[in-house]
Amino acid sequence: MNGKVKTGLPPGSFVYTGDKHTETKMTLFEYNRDDFKQNPIDKCPEFKNKDTVKWIKINGFLNQEKIIEMGQCFNLHDLVLEDILDVHQRPKIDSYTDYLFVVLKLNDIDSENRVIPKQISLVLHENVLISFQDDDEHVFEKIIGRLKIPESSIRQKGTDYLFYSLIDTIIDSYFDDLGIISDIIEIIDDKLMERPEPDILKEIHKMKINVITLKKSVWPVREMLDSFESYNYPLINKSTDYYIRDVYDHSIQAFDMIESLRDRISEMLDIYLSSVSNKLNEIVRVLTIISTIFVPLTFIVGLYGMNFRYMPEIGYKYSYFLVLLVMFLIAVVMLFYFRRKKWI
Repeated sequence: MNGKVKTGLPPGSFVYTGDKHTETKMTLFEYNRDDFKQNPIDKCPEFKNKDTVKWIKINGFLNQEKIIEMGQCFNLHDLVLEDILDVHQRPKIDSYTDYLFVVLKLNDIDSENRVIPKQISLVLHENVLISFQDDDEHVFEKIIGRLKIPESSIRQKGTDYLFYSLIDTIIDSYFDDLGIISDIIEIIDDKLMERPEPDILKEIHKMKINVITLKKSVWPVREMLDSFESYNYPLINKSTDYYIRDVYDHSIQAFDMIESLRDRISEMLDIYLSSVSNKLNEIVRVLTIISTIFVPLTFIVGLYGMNFRYMPEIGYKYSYFLVLLVMFLIAVVMLFYFRRKKWI
């Protein structure tokens, strides 16, 4: 794998679109059943042993020239290099003459409980796998740990199995994300039942956006994995098809969990709106009862405020106190009646 490919795109066409400026680090993992090597590299490697599986792990896109040089070293198409650096791609799989190109989404949950999607690109050659990440997150540490164990299944199999293992790791990370989101929704649900405040509506809306983001990551992956059933990719052995089919089942489970969380968020929105409506109804009911009580009292006050000259009660010494007593009794009787009807 040496020599540069002539690019059909003008200079500057390969532009990194992300917001992370992580130093570019390239690591070569080379292994077979009997040997394992892990070495940092700085340029296009020359492979002398053809009986080993090679994994070039590239983290960070600060030095784009290295990325482009590595892509040209392995005869990657201009559009593939462009998609690698444009980290806002939709998950997909593209088949070229001598390699497969796969784009996947890995999600991260920040301190504000927002789901931040990140892109991972995989290029599968016959005995070489290249992974591209624009940050230095160690999502594949478990895979590297398994590679160091001679008896592990990954050491006994080829590049396509490593390709499956990386995809499986990413799919498994979706379940971790869904678990965190589910726990947050539980907390919001408890707050909602105790006291539905306007701030809770903002939290529910944030969870709704998170679930939509996760859906955008999982749904295309599900379609992509389903394509392995429809197309026979020469670089994927039939023995590995069973593992990929299992990953496809996992993606279906993740998608079902997303749909369940989405339904739950919709129910929470309904509960919030119902709670607000009930609270408003309670306020209106109390105000209505108060207004109803004051109707007869207002009538009495208005009656004796008409200032007619001949009103027998006005001349009585205790008229004022008697009217107050009558008004008080009317209010008590009405409250008792409302209480008996269970209106209050």
